[in-house]
Amino acid sequence: MTDVNWLSYSLSDFLMFGPEVFLRLFVRINQDFWPWQAIAVAMMLLIAGLLARGDRLAKRGTLLLLAAAWMWCGAGFLREYYGPINIPAAWFGWAFILQAALLTVAALVWPWDGRSAAPARRWQAGIGWLVMASLLPLLAVAQSGNWQGVALFGITPDVTVAASLPCLLLLPRRVRWLFLLLPLLWCLFSAATLWTLGTRLMFVLPAATLALTMVSFWFSPRPAQSPG
Repeated sequence: MTDVNWLSYSLSDFLMFGPEVFLRLFVRINQDFWPWQAIAVAMMLLIAGLLARGDRLAKRGTLLLLAAAWMWCGAGFLREYYGPINIPAAWFGWAFILQAALLTVAALVWPWDGRSAAPARRWQAGIGWLVMASLLPLLAVAQSGNWQGVALFGITPDVTVAASLPCLLLLPRRVRWLFLLLPLLWCLFSAATLWTLGTRLMFVLPAATLALTMVSFWFSPRPAQSPG
């Protein structure tokens, strides 16, 4: 038996697919889900409206919608489409489902206070979130050159994770770390995969999300500590 020199291997040697196969996943899931993408769009509009509203009930609703998005993404894209060609993605699928369960518990159990930001700031947050969640899916389109490959919030993981971060800031810092661990791990995994595949445009998304995730560990929603 000969010794295996693991240092001679690179990450690309462990991938069983190329960029064309990966980008085709977005087209496949959109074709198979049509016309149910309208649900994802409706969820985006609802989250934006709830962020603009900003009261206790709106915070609960925002986290419940995030839970639905993580569940749909984990059970659908990661388990059924990405998992068969990338085994760690299937494991992440179960982790996304667990994250959905934790978000549901937080939404229903956490004793939210009734305080909220000024109306102008709430509307800025809602509109800003909607613009972000609408533009991020276009990175996959720009990478593949195919409009059917749009990566929607609630369906694909990178956009779902990125769009969830601003909403997770609703949680107090002392418990928020529990919900940021999976986004951190996913961003590391996704960034490494996309860089190896050479999909540089899509690599920007997990890389930027990774930086925002790290910042989110310390960000405080209290005006005294984080003005505005």
